[in-house]
Amino acid sequence: MITALIPAHNESDTIADTVQALQDQELPLDRIIVIVDNCTDDTEAKALKAGAETYITVNNKDMKAGGLNAALARFVLPSADDDDLVICIDADSIVGPNFTRQAAADLRHDPRLGGVSGTYHGKSGGKLVGWCQRNEFARWGFDNRMQGGRTVILSGAASVFRVRALRDVVSARQAGKLPGRDGVYCVDNITEDFELSLALRHIGWGIRNMLNVRIDTSVKPTWHELHTQRVRWDRGINEGLFQYGITRYTASVWFKRTVYAVFVPVSFLILAVLSYRAAAGTLFHINLFWIVISLIMMTQKCLTIRQGRGAGNALLAFLIFPELPYDTFLQVTFLRALYGQFAHKTKKWRLWQWRLSV
Repeated sequence: MITALIPAHNESDTIADTVQALQDQELPLDRIIVIVDNCTDDTEAKALKAGAETYITVNNKDMKAGGLNAALARFVLPSADDDDLVICIDADSIVGPNFTRQAAADLRHDPRLGGVSGTYHGKSGGKLVGWCQRNEFARWGFDNRMQGGRTVILSGAASVFRVRALRDVVSARQAGKLPGRDGVYCVDNITEDFELSLALRHIGWGIRNMLNVRIDTSVKPTWHELHTQRVRWDRGINEGLFQYGITRYTASVWFKRTVYAVFVPVSFLILAVLSYRAAAGTLFHINLFWIVISLIMMTQKCLTIRQGRGAGNALLAFLIFPELPYDTFLQVTFLRALYGQFAHKTKKWRLWQWRLSV
């Protein structure tokens, strides 16, 4: 049995398309349930019209994780068989028609696989910031292919879980073996999909990404909205790492985040040097070292999106400069997340709430 849970907070613009994509699966679903969470629009009406069931949360203060925990506890965990499957998918995600069929095949093939996701792509829109996000997603897909589907996180955009694995997570939390309270998702972590991925791996379940399954998800249309999202992601990942410490499952993420933390001030220093040389009129003086470094960066940016985004976008990315503001933006966001964490700011979903809670 396959059940889809779609947490939705004011998602009337996208919910029908998400439900329709699930109805169009090659391997049909048994239930599609939209979690109507503190909505003030017509999300529920559009979900019902699209053919889904709805579940309205009551006094949920734990956002997406709280809504999913409530729906899992009500519709899945009490009665489902251990090998039944549950899909947790965002209300703005569109999954390819082979999503459930491939997931079921992979989970059937490997009995120690607790969950799978796909390779996701950015929807159209957003002008420069949207274009940069689509390139970023394509690079994540490139890395995924290079690693043969191995991953450290099952995307919250759309993932499929084995019910027995989720029950094991709940039992481990109740026994104090994992962070969090009684529930599948840890509501104490603001990036709940990363923490659940860590939880599954730490109790012996494997996770993978399906390389031949596409997930289309919305990009943030403005720099402000993207900043809000990425501060939450970065901070949640950092907090997850501190929750679990350095283990065999977190070591690679610790290493990458540490290297990035060192790289950020170095990149700002490089920008300062380039700005100084530009002001002094010596920016284009030939320097073999910087030519080699620049060519390496340009080639990397081009090749890593060539397959996912096509030759035209790859050629534009080769120039570096269209994506330079985006790279700098992500570095500032990373620093903002570190500051928020170590200044012990209250964990919220909106930046203005963070400011008010200091």
